Amino acid sequence: MTSEVVLMNRQAVAMAADSAVTISGPNYLKTYQSVDKLFPLVPDQPIGVMIYNNAELMGMPWETVISVYRDQAAGKNFDTVDAYARDFISFLSNNPDLFPQDHQDREFCKHIAVVMSIVASDFDYHVEHFRQSQAGNLRDHVSAIFEFTVNQLYVDYRTNLDESPRGELACFPRGTADQINRRYAGPIKEIIESLIASLHADYGSLTVSETTRRQLEEIAVFSVIKDAFFEHYTGVVFAGFGRRETFPSMRSYLCSTVIMGTMKHRQDRSRDMTADAGPVIQPFAQDRMIRTFLTGMDQGLRYFLFGETLRLSMHLVTDVVGQAPGLSDEQRQRLFAQYSENNLGAAIQAFFSSIDEYQFRSHTGPILRAIGSLPKKELGETAASLIKLNSFQQKVMHSVETVGGPISLATITRNEGLVMGKERADL
Repeated sequence: MTSEVVLMNRQAVAMAADSAVTISGPNYLKTYQSVDKLFPLVPDQPIGVMIYNNAELMGMPWETVISVYRDQAAGKNFDTVDAYARDFISFLSNNPDLFPQDHQDREFCKHIAVVMSIVASDFDYHVEHFRQSQAGNLRDHVSAIFEFTVNQLYVDYRTNLDESPRGELACFPRGTADQINRRYAGPIKEIIESLIASLHADYGSLTVSETTRRQLEEIAVFSVIKDAFFEHYTGVVFAGFGRRETFPSMRSYLCSTVIMGTMKHRQDRSRDMTADAGPVIQPFAQDRMIRTFLTGMDQGLRYFLFGETLRLSMHLVTDVVGQAPGLSDEQRQRLFAQYSENNLGAAIQAFFSSIDEYQFRSHTGPILRAIGSLPKKELGETAASLIKLNSFQQKVMHSVETVGGPISLATITRNEGLVMGKERADL
């Protein structure tokens, strides 16, 4: 993991990233603090690029990929940051020299194997939950648990969290699903059968229906074309000035792998400074302490307080209505309905909204006003300090330090261009 941030005001951009990378396996966990994640994108142009989450693209270090792009992009000068970002993604998608078709075929199989490992991991979780619940003999239920696990992921690929249909990624041309089925039907079936055989070795009573097998085959295709990134992916962040941009802008993308000559990707976030806009503070990856600094309250604590306030309110209503003298059962039920969890939830949400307004007025607002007027040097120092907060939190807690090491820093202005620097992570 990592921690990164982009700060923008009307005159400058500051990009900061830590240098930690964590490598894990079945029996080991190792963290290195010497990885570069922030680079100039195009020579002599005021635009930078950061990467987070996955340090490689199809087995190739992102640093190498960006370096190859930088060499071929020398002399390019696009009007906007958005145009730079789109050119970079296009370079990855249409580059058989960088990613030959046989390499794409191998990486596709790795991609499907990762997706099937998600199925296996979720299955193990549900099996362990069943064991702890002591709901029955596992041998009699293991097939139903596997069917439930597969169907759950199948539904996740088809629908969003709000139960609306999950769309397909716009980056893939129409008919990509059919092309995948024609080219990779055999490897997909082999990987699925390998998964089932592996699970069957551990759970001898496991049987898998044809319906579940078909769902797994569809999941393999959905994992490519659907707007979901459950597999390993990389966040790629661009920020700076295009040739015709008076004020800075930022674009971030999620990128996975090149399949059928197209990079699986979608734009994740987009911010543009204007003459009237306030500053931009955009953290990426591990951002807990940055958001706590900006809001004055840890978001996990806020959610906990909301839930506990709702629970306390429901208990109070139950006690008061239950003990109130002279009420008929019908009157009690009417009061319970009037002060139901949904109604109380809306009231408590309004209560927390007023707290949020006060918090913004007294805490976040002054921070934003200060950042909006910072010169480039102080803007860079602020960006580095926000990364240090995340690093310090992990240093003093009993957890693996997945944020740390020297901080890469880039300050960007139209006048001076991109200036790279390094800072120690020590507070």
